[in-house]
Amino acid sequence: MYHIDMIYTIKTLSEKGKSQRAISKELSISRKTVRKYLELIQKAGFKEPHINKPKKLKEYKEVISNWLERGLTAQLIFDRLKSVNNVNVSYPTVSRFVKTLKCNEVFVPLISKPGEEAQVDYGYMGHFNKDGKEIKVWCFVMTLSFSRLKYVELVTNQNIESFLFSHIRAFEFFSGVPETVKIDNLKSGVIFPNFYESEIQTQYAEFLKYYGSAPITARVRRPQDKGKVEAGVKYVKNNFLKNIENKDFFQSQDELKKWITKINQKIHGTTKKVPLEQFTIIEKQKLITLPDVRYEIYRISKRKVNNYAHITFENNYYSVPSKFAGKEVIVKYNQNTLKIFIENNQIALHAITNGMGNFVTSEHHKPVYKQYKNKEYYLEKAQKIGIETFDFCKQVIEYKPYDYQRLINGVCHLAKVHGNNKVNGACKRSIEFGVFSYSSIKNICKKNLDNIPKESLVVENAKGYYQDLKMYDNLNYN
Repeated sequence: MYHIDMIYTIKTLSEKGKSQRAISKELSISRKTVRKYLELIQKAGFKEPHINKPKKLKEYKEVISNWLERGLTAQLIFDRLKSVNNVNVSYPTVSRFVKTLKCNEVFVPLISKPGEEAQVDYGYMGHFNKDGKEIKVWCFVMTLSFSRLKYVELVTNQNIESFLFSHIRAFEFFSGVPETVKIDNLKSGVIFPNFYESEIQTQYAEFLKYYGSAPITARVRRPQDKGKVEAGVKYVKNNFLKNIENKDFFQSQDELKKWITKINQKIHGTTKKVPLEQFTIIEKQKLITLPDVRYEIYRISKRKVNNYAHITFENNYYSVPSKFAGKEVIVKYNQNTLKIFIENNQIALHAITNGMGNFVTSEHHKPVYKQYKNKEYYLEKAQKIGIETFDFCKQVIEYKPYDYQRLINGVCHLAKVHGNNKVNGACKRSIEFGVFSYSSIKNICKKNLDNIPKESLVVENAKGYYQDLKMYDNLNYN
């Protein structure tokens, strides 16, 4: 089957300009496999490959080699050949064949160009004292593969947040970023421990992309893949850890900084050169320039959207578009900001609020019919009917600033029933008489009162002209 981290690694190496032969050699896989993955990357879609049943065990060499790299024993390989591939072979035959593969494996030194690669690993340092408590401590080590310059620090956990912060401090220590970072199969960097089934965490890939770099995972049971950093971890444990007497976390952190400064200025046992000199003279200018702003680290967790299109986060409720009600989402958050994603698509962004039980709702997340509309929205609807309707609605808003919405919606609905001209006439007549209600517009349209001359709707007496109150009845009631 295809494996996402293998795709990612081959893609990275190919984009760096390495040939299929070079990729095959570096990853210890056949050129045919490399070509298969490159074709997959180009097509952006694939089908499960069909493996023909070979007649001889040696034709399963690549398959068995992959199983070995995944940590399968000879017995498990024998069981799979029998049950999955239906190969008629004995266990001793499989065991001998596996031994020949192990004996024939030759380790080739991996030579890196300046600025091309850094290797990362953790090493367990034991228990230290921190703020009066005994805690577990690890050392984080990043080694530049060309110069062998090291960055080392003590950490109290290996979660993704700590992992990324250590990277940031290492990049800033180097004043630049390598093209690729080769990581061990850590929980922080790789979700599953097996190289061929591992999945590089999305945030780690995004983090390195922000800095212009890319990840490559080291294979399980292949220490030579990242021997530079593993040697560095052993060196820290054997030469620094054994020499410290007081295991105070903060004091040890300071001593470690002084110690690694001296180590970077000593002749390296393998290269026979001084790492700091190689870095300063050759490698430093080959590193990718740091961005102006640090990568902003977000914690990640999962949530389920409730039936009113909100998620719960730290005792408050935050909205997402209503169409995602009932869906599972990914939330990324820091102290101030909450981002909500479906797969890799951001669907909501909120400022985190204090308190408990608060609803933080974006208006555009509501269904259209429930979204708030301002007065400009209603006036625009009225203007499409006509100028008289626009004037009528404008005065309605002035007279009834808090409850004009339903009235204007009703008038606009009447235009669909009686037509724009009829409603315009009704609005003009209502303005003339100073009557601003939905029922007045409805009755004028229904009884054609807009066609009656205004003079016929008034009565003269000794006190002058006045409006016939019965006309108001006609205007306002059925």
